[in-house]
Amino acid sequence: MEREQPITGKRLVLFAVAGLLTATAALAIGTLLFGDFGSTEDRILATTALLGGYGLLTLPAAVLRDQRRAPALAAAVVLLAVAAASLAMVAVWSDGPSDALGKALGAANGWLVATVQPAALMLRRREDDARLVRLLFGASSALVVVLALMFAVLLWAEIDSERYGRIFGALLVLDVLLVALQPILARARPRVRAHRLRVRVATGGSIDLTIEAPDLGSAASKAIRSVERDGQRVVGLDLTGAVSGRATAVPRERVRAS
Repeated sequence: MEREQPITGKRLVLFAVAGLLTATAALAIGTLLFGDFGSTEDRILATTALLGGYGLLTLPAAVLRDQRRAPALAAAVVLLAVAAASLAMVAVWSDGPSDALGKALGAANGWLVATVQPAALMLRRREDDARLVRLLFGASSALVVVLALMFAVLLWAEIDSERYGRIFGALLVLDVLLVALQPILARARPRVRAHRLRVRVATGGSIDLTIEAPDLGSAASKAIRSVERDGQRVVGLDLTGAVSGRATAVPRERVRAS
């Protein structure tokens, strides 16, 4: 008899999103088939679309929570999604939403994007990402916060400046570029494997190494150079194993045989 697996945070959020999408879709289908398409039906359809959209935006937070990564960021995504969805519902169902409500909704959506973007990019990150990719992640995460702040100021201060708008637009394009470059550069990195080699030295002992290289020949060359830099003379080399696919950051391990 199989033991029932506990419901994790990720599964709970996924079930909640799936239930929300199912309920909103059923409501939308019923409205489309049997509704009279008045103002109430329009609001129902808008509500279903908004709830489904905000529910999908919380998925990166659910995965991060399940992986026990960036708990503060995951919590911020969920809280901002709830706040933005609540304000959107008020705006949809109120008769003539106020200007303040519209500004609050816009600012909430801006800050929601500022948290969803790094959360989604964090799910793609790997331990063996190149330094440039890690730098781009940090730059895009900082830039999207600046954009959210500029957008909130633009809404609440009602800035009527062409130069401000041009700067905001330029930074927005730059942020899109930084986000797009990260998966592209990560995939462009040469595929490597972790080769486990045993290097025999002139003293009669051996040294076990884990070398990252695209092929066995390159791994052997790196292993020999590494041992010789430590003053040892190499007399033999044995392959003890290899890990297929791109290797994660595996520290070099040395074990001297007795």
